[in-house]
Amino acid sequence: MKKSLLYKILIVLICLVLLPLQVAMATVLGNLRSGVDADRTRLVLNFDKMPKYSETVADKQLIITFDGKVKRSEKLQLKDNLVKSVILERFNNQSRLVVTFYKSVPKYSIFSLKSPNRFVLDLKKINYDKKVTKIADGLTYTYLREYVDSLPEEVYILEISPNSGYTLKPLLGQENYIQKGVLSQMASNAGAIAAINASYFDSDVWVVGNLMIDKKWVSAEDTPRTALIIDNNDRAQIITNTSYSGKVIRSDGISAPITGLNRMRLANDLIYYNDAYGSSTDTNIYGIEARIVNNRVTEISKTGNLALRPNTVVLSGNGTSAMFLQGLKLGAKVKIQQSFGRTEADYAKHVLGVGPLLVDNGVQSVQTASEEIADDISVGRSPRTAIGIRADGTIVILVVDGRSSSSSGMSLDELARYMIRLKVDRAMNFDGGGSSEMVVNGDVVNAPSDGDERPIRVGLGIFGR
Repeated sequence: MKKSLLYKILIVLICLVLLPLQVAMATVLGNLRSGVDADRTRLVLNFDKMPKYSETVADKQLIITFDGKVKRSEKLQLKDNLVKSVILERFNNQSRLVVTFYKSVPKYSIFSLKSPNRFVLDLKKINYDKKVTKIADGLTYTYLREYVDSLPEEVYILEISPNSGYTLKPLLGQENYIQKGVLSQMASNAGAIAAINASYFDSDVWVVGNLMIDKKWVSAEDTPRTALIIDNNDRAQIITNTSYSGKVIRSDGISAPITGLNRMRLANDLIYYNDAYGSSTDTNIYGIEARIVNNRVTEISKTGNLALRPNTVVLSGNGTSAMFLQGLKLGAKVKIQQSFGRTEADYAKHVLGVGPLLVDNGVQSVQTASEEIADDISVGRSPRTAIGIRADGTIVILVVDGRSSSSSGMSLDELARYMIRLKVDRAMNFDGGGSSEMVVNGDVVNAPSDGDERPIRVGLGIFGR
């Protein structure tokens, strides 16, 4: 009996010694770490032995609860456009791994590795994809999902073969006016097969850049910038250094410079208005306006807000420019001279000035400084829109999404390199960010970063001749 009791006591003592070891065997040892690759993000945890676990997906979080305890809480901040944060923490006598994403929870896989024992969570990023659609003879649409410099990108490309029977034409936000509209409706109204966003614009009724449509002067920019021109034979060309200048010459020979086209009138401005601006000049009483028909003054107003009509021009002046317009008389002859500073542009059918230049003679040549492109456009990655022309005349139009986990967007340098990859001889940038959009056969094919179509003032449409 004494011997039996001694054995029992010995067994109890052994259990008491081994119990902490058993607890330790169920404890997460930590060493939470990560690896970010082009195709996936990997999270790794070390354990003494693999615990039981369960998974829960809640909104933008993946929560994995383990049957075990962590020694300490840990947090990771990844340099990753997929994962926002990773936290390993104690939770109700267990532990859990909380992974928060910028958007939705992606596809993932869980497995274990040995020597040492590791718990592995692989978070899948986008896979390469390419879809080519022949819209018609000479017009092709391509969707690409790929990695560029280890970053995910979704790219949308239109290619127009030379002599294909298709031509390009700028589109206004509201058919005949530069008021804002969404691109899908603009394309539908105009009967365009496809369309992209084009010019920069201000929050006021103001298009930033040179613009001529069917030889009608629509907007102007005196800063030398790159422009797409469509000549009278519907051939496209990208040219540099387009810079507007204009002046009004009275019958007495005195002249004054035109300071803007179809935009808000500011102090001392002399603005040239036509019906592309809207139904009226929308000006106040602090100035003088003169209606010009066939180079003659047909109306003079000091009350502002003169109506705009087809085939007429209204000159609107404030301050010193108003004093110049005071010298006009009804019936007097007026001469208006205007130029984009390049003969090819002045005689073109359409002019679309945006910029900067991206590629010149097949070589990267991003002209942000000389074209005075603002930092919010020139710095960093964003959704982008661009157009390029190959040496054989093929037109290449590109939109790349951005500001999302599935597409990082591009810097202007990256955009230039991508256009070179598409074998263009010359390329230029259009407006980007939330404005970047492509419509094909009435459908918005990309994912605008605003989540919906952003109203714009100018687009570029593809039409059959």
